[in-house]
Amino acid sequence: MLYGEAITQIKKNNLKNLYLIAGEEKYLADKFLKALLQKILPDNNINDINKFDNNATINDIIEACSSMPFFTAKNIVVVHNNNLFNKNSEKHEQHFIDLLENMPDFTTLIIETDEKLDKRRKLYKIIDKYGLIMEALPVRSYNISEWLKSKFREIGKQPDTESFQYLLSTISLMPQVSLGFLDKELDKLSLYSDRRDVRKNDLINILSGLPEISAFALAEAVGSKDVSQALFLLEKELNSGVNAISILTILTRHIRQLWKIKYYLGRHFNANDIAKTVGLVPFIAEKLIRQAQKFNIQTLQQAIIALAEADYQLKTGTAAPALLEDIIIRICR
Repeated sequence: MLYGEAITQIKKNNLKNLYLIAGEEKYLADKFLKALLQKILPDNNINDINKFDNNATINDIIEACSSMPFFTAKNIVVVHNNNLFNKNSEKHEQHFIDLLENMPDFTTLIIETDEKLDKRRKLYKIIDKYGLIMEALPVRSYNISEWLKSKFREIGKQPDTESFQYLLSTISLMPQVSLGFLDKELDKLSLYSDRRDVRKNDLINILSGLPEISAFALAEAVGSKDVSQALFLLEKELNSGVNAISILTILTRHIRQLWKIKYYLGRHFNANDIAKTVGLVPFIAEKLIRQAQKFNIQTLQQAIIALAEADYQLKTGTAAPALLEDIIIRICR
């Protein structure tokens, strides 16, 4: 069960005695755990929680779950442990399974793991049968729309079409999407303006510190083969103190996307198939398709090689940031 559905279950008071929070997206895992504890611990007394980490043994957890609470109505056990699902623990897990199948009514057991779980394991299937599994999967730019809409509802804001597409386009340039960072940045909209509607300039001002924002226009200019605008923006970025490697990273990602799209165009993929294959929301894919059609695939391949060499030279100090200017000119030629 993904985050949104799992949160809905909590809000509907469909509570379980057993929870598994699994996955590497720490922001979603922490947010779900916080919401769950607020529901089952309305007085928010964290002293009522029995906490265990990787050092906990299965026997430790069984004993904690089986102990009657004396001063609280509920026995809450939270275990952050990646070892429970390792193959080395399989020979000890039958006792644990016996507990899960017969969890005392006075206990709520919450297990957290950062690992991607093997759903074929008996332990996983038992937890799925008797409890609720929340998968904290990484969010990518192509599947972040629902999270963004939920976040805007949470802060009482409504972006117009232009601003929402601008935000998605910007996020698509991020090598890795950090929900925790985006959450904090979008919270600033509540302080930035009293208006309910969100406009493109609002997002530009809020997110102006992101290198992805500052280099976004540069990548777009290169993709459009607008060499004059690209060189102007490059000079502006460098003079503003933006790290050349940050610019290079975003430009490389953009050119790689164009190369992939050009490859699939050559195999007669349509826009929807390209969007799914490359991992882009459709309107971004359509925009990049228009850019990719301006290049031949050899130019894009050579650009990727040149950008990789520039990355090495910049990181080893054997090249000046001006090297980017030459690469941009060659790409746009």
